[in-house]
Amino acid sequence: MVDKVETNALFYKIQKETVSTEDYVNWSHSLLENNVSSPSINIISSFSFGDSIFKVEVYFKRALNELEIQKPTFEISARAYIGFLANKIIKVNNHSEMFELAYMIFRIVDTELHNLDDLLEWYEISEMIDRLQYDDVPLEFNEVEVISRIKNEAKIFLGLND
Repeated sequence: MVDKVETNALFYKIQKETVSTEDYVNWSHSLLENNVSSPSINIISSFSFGDSIFKVEVYFKRALNELEIQKPTFEISARAYIGFLANKIIKVNNHSEMFELAYMIFRIVDTELHNLDDLLEWYEISEMIDRLQYDDVPLEFNEVEVISRIKNEAKIFLGLND
């Protein structure tokens, strides 16, 4: 079975025109690891990261047809990419990297998904990060609490909350 979340996250990068050859190759490897194969997936997996993206995209389009994958809506692909970022948040231990990932989610929510109720917490998290980094006054929260909040929101988004 095709990993829809990973495929939808790839579509987000395609729609934002930030996709790379490496993204396509990694996607194909992920499918193969999950026993999903097609002639074009096999070809994509043989490309190196430095190969022409235009060549890879020809095979990507063929793979979509071979696997009967439909292009998702922008909201579905954006949410999948937020899930990708949330997974990275859970795994990362570097606070500045975690803050950057949280900002990336906030930017998607703020500029692309326009205030979806289930994602509003990312606004507050963004404000908390800004206040930690730029305010010179005592705050009612500290870095540890913000990190905990970020990880908790990432888990909630992924459905991992206990």
